[in-house]
Amino acid sequence: MNTRKSLLLSCLLLIFLSACNPARQQAKAEYGDQAVSTLILVRHAEKQFGHDPELTEEGTLRAQRLADMLRTVELDAVYSSDTKRTRLTAAPAAQQAQLKARLYDPNALNYFARQLRNRHPGETVLVVGHSNTTPELANLLAGTDSIPRFSELDYGNLLIVSLPPIGKARILKLRY
Repeated sequence: MNTRKSLLLSCLLLIFLSACNPARQQAKAEYGDQAVSTLILVRHAEKQFGHDPELTEEGTLRAQRLADMLRTVELDAVYSSDTKRTRLTAAPAAQQAQLKARLYDPNALNYFARQLRNRHPGETVLVVGHSNTTPELANLLAGTDSIPRFSELDYGNLLIVSLPPIGKARILKLRY
């Protein structure tokens, strides 16, 4: 994807997420904890090779780009699985939001999905996972199977799961 298209998509995502903030605040004021929860799910950025690898230079830039995209989003929590690549992807956004990334077990996604629903009603949460766990978590949260596993070569997927207190969850699939 060329730089111009990538920049355009990043700007559109930033506008979308920024627009969600005032609506979220109004919904919280009206409904309290019954407001819509917004879960931003991403796979870790580009990684090096080996056991528990760190990010490549390109991966480090992508992690920073994610933080830049989320600059105006009021994150309430950041979660990462316990690998270097996910922690390093989550770190810039967590630091920017003055949060500490919390660890979750990617082998217990059913439990984690319930935790997210119960602990973060009406909040906005970033979750950094893997090519298999990120789409699986989105499907568990939304009660669907519409999101397939990501390609091992694809690091640019971003899923936004909206969980209303009543009604059907929605998944917005974007690229960054």
